[in-house]
Amino acid sequence: MEPASLNARRRAAVIAAVVAYALVAALCRPLTTPALAAVLLVGAPLFLVGVLRRPRRAEPAGRRSAGVWLGLGVLACLFELGVWLGPDDVAHPTLSTLADPALNTYPGRVIGYVLWIGAGLWLVTR
Repeated sequence: MEPASLNARRRAAVIAAVVAYALVAALCRPLTTPALAAVLLVGAPLFLVGVLRRPRRAEPAGRRSAGVWLGLGVLACLFELGVWLGPDDVAHPTLSTLADPALNTYPGRVIGYVLWIGAGLWLVTR
């Protein structure tokens, strides 16, 4: 069997497993112990792989690039902290408040799980 064909089959199997898991995990009602278990069941191993895996050799980031990313991260954290500490209303919603309408539906939760697991897999393979 060719390596490209094997790689394509492996990728298809991973995608199928992620979608199957999302279909089952999305059955859990949000903010419950089963939903937390569904998140941790995949999240904890991905976290460990990401922490323990040695990254590929890459060129070090320049100060300008690091400064831009650090600035964006700080800005995002300050925004979330500000809306968390401030009023939680329609005029000043948090990101979780904005996501609630989509995540309160089964299809929305399936898409959320697929995006969340997909992002985790993408991060640990970098």
